[in-house]
Formats: sequence, structure tokens, C-alpha cells
Amino acid sequence: MDTRDTRIRERILQKAEELIDRIEFIERHFSDAMLDDRILRKALYKEFQEAVEVITDICALSRRMLRSSAEDDYTNIDYLVDAKVLKPETGRDMKSANGLQNRLVHEYDGINDHTAYAAMQRLMPSMQKFIGEVLAWVGADRIIS
Repeated sequence: MDTRDTRIRERILQKAEELIDRIEFIERHFSDAMLDDRILRKALYKEFQEAVEVITDICALSRRMLRSSAEDDYTNIDYLVDAKVLKPETGRDMKSANGLQNRLVHEYDGINDHTAYAAMQRLMPSMQKFIGEVLAWVGADRIIS
């Protein structure tokens, strides 16, 4: 691994730690109570948005490590699936997470909190799988169980 790859790998590992922290925060506070507690709901939406931003950063960095220029978020995810960094189902779910993040940020047609809650609940395990697959690919010691 050359110096450039080592720097990118280290940046991926830093982002991975940030993602792990955000996932753990969401999991600690995620409950049905968020549907009735606006402050909790907004806090968890913000953490989810930022977790997805970290995921897209990791995808772009991973693509650079594979000697390819980063493109848009969905194309980067597809590229990593094609390169066998991510499993197809993980890639599909990360695109869904990106879509949910966009809805939460821009509030397209308003946000149905019950739908967002169910989507977050469904996507959290996939976000853990994502980080596990990336960490395995870069040969890191720590993988979320």
C-alpha cells in the first residue's frame, strides 16, 4: 500500500469511527417515544442525516482508493457493489438511507414521522453491515458485531 492509499485508509478509518459513534447514539435513543417527543425526533433525524453523510464520504474515499474518481452518491455506491466492497443488499439499503436523508433534510412533501421511524428502524442494521463490510475491505481490526 503506497502513501496515498495509507492516507485514504486512515481517513476511512476516522470516518468509520464517526459512523460507529452515530449508529451507537441512534440505537441508544431510538424508541417509540421519538414519535411523541419532537426534540428527540429532531435529534435522531439529525444524527441519521449526519450518519448518511459519513457513509457517502466513506463511499467517495473508497472509490478514490480503488483509483476511480468519486461521482454522485448513488453511482459511488453502485461502484462499490460492482467492486465487491459492498454486498448488493447493503448497497441497495445505503441508497434507501440516502433517499431518506434527502427527505429529512429537504422535507419533500412533509415528513410522515411513522414512515421515517419505520425506515430508520429497517435501515440501522444495514448501516452496521455497511461499516462492517468497509472495515473488512480495508483490513481493519474493529468490526461492529
